[in-house]
Amino acid sequence: MRGECYMCNAAAVTKEHVPPRSFFPAGLRTGAVTVPSCVRHNLGNSNDVEYVRNVISTQHGVNDAAAEVFEVTKRSFDLSPRLMSRTFRDVRPISIDGDETGAFTIDLQRHRRVMRAIAYGLYFHYFGRKHHGDWQIFTPSFRHKASVYSGRPDPWDGFRALLESGHYVPLSVPHPAVFNCGAFQMEHGQMMFRLTFYERVVVNAWTQFRAFVQWSRN
Repeated sequence: MRGECYMCNAAAVTKEHVPPRSFFPAGLRTGAVTVPSCVRHNLGNSNDVEYVRNVISTQHGVNDAAAEVFEVTKRSFDLSPRLMSRTFRDVRPISIDGDETGAFTIDLQRHRRVMRAIAYGLYFHYFGRKHHGDWQIFTPSFRHKASVYSGRPDPWDGFRALLESGHYVPLSVPHPAVFNCGAFQMEHGQMMFRLTFYERVVVNAWTQFRAFVQWSRN
């Protein structure tokens, strides 16, 4: 394979699935989006990918595709009870719309690392070039702790409404039951993705250019 990795200047010697292949049930892996990758950016975050897959496939209200993925998730928990205890270390029972479920703290740093990698890959795939900058990540589907446990107003609801108001142009994806995507062109050449996993978990990712980041710190 020739060319550079979709995330760095290293040689591309393999292909990375976007989103990661493990997010898809076995029967929905044909036609997956792939981008040229170095070994580090293909395999270096595999533990984070596993963690994020386990988290989002267990969210309340996800579809049947997530249920199939969760069968794999359960096997990983069976093989490593410690992994399960770390993932759901502070789980507490709650009720949502009359359904009994559980809530737990999500490691947002790991989640954001995986979502940034997905955003870099999608940008490369759809626009044919690398994004030379960072990505900001916000997940509207994850709720504030005080709101979940105490019923207090969620301080991020205004920001959620702002993100929801964007005009996202649908992008072609092979298996929308697993992953769907829209793009919103913002001012000054920036853009935002709206990523939806298992028809339930929504993640927003928007570009941040390095030049702007450097200027803003002065």
